[in-house]
Amino acid sequence: MAPSGMEADAGLEFSRVFDAPPEVVFECMTQPGHLTHFWAPAGASAPVEEIRVDLRPGGRFETLIVNDVTGATYATRSVFTEVHAPSSLVWHEEHTGMTVRVTLTALPAGKTLFHLHQTNVPDIVRLPRNQAGFKTTLDKFDNYLNQLAGGAKQ
Repeated sequence: MAPSGMEADAGLEFSRVFDAPPEVVFECMTQPGHLTHFWAPAGASAPVEEIRVDLRPGGRFETLIVNDVTGATYATRSVFTEVHAPSSLVWHEEHTGMTVRVTLTALPAGKTLFHLHQTNVPDIVRLPRNQAGFKTTLDKFDNYLNQLAGGAKQ
């Protein structure tokens, strides 16, 4: 097993193919009216009035995650370091010390390869339950994008 210092330097990566073009995925990730539908793990929500997005390098990205059962809250406070619409976003999380890079790559048939790479990952984020929770956020995002597409087809 690697020493904890080395583990702290190793990043975590998540990828998913979404059935939406990068422009739509990027917009959903940067607009509070969209983020509120998926920016929390299953069993939690992100009230739109508690989401702040100042989409520019140096701009704030803040949310409040609310446990739907207990009402417990978890605030996130981040600063964008890179914004390249519609292909990538990078932010630094003040509350965890992590840097998060999201890359969106156009695929055939209007799909997008979503790739998220986290560095300086604290031990609590590495816990299996927290990684599983993040995967439910991606599931919610996928479902939301499918709902948007369904609405557009009607």
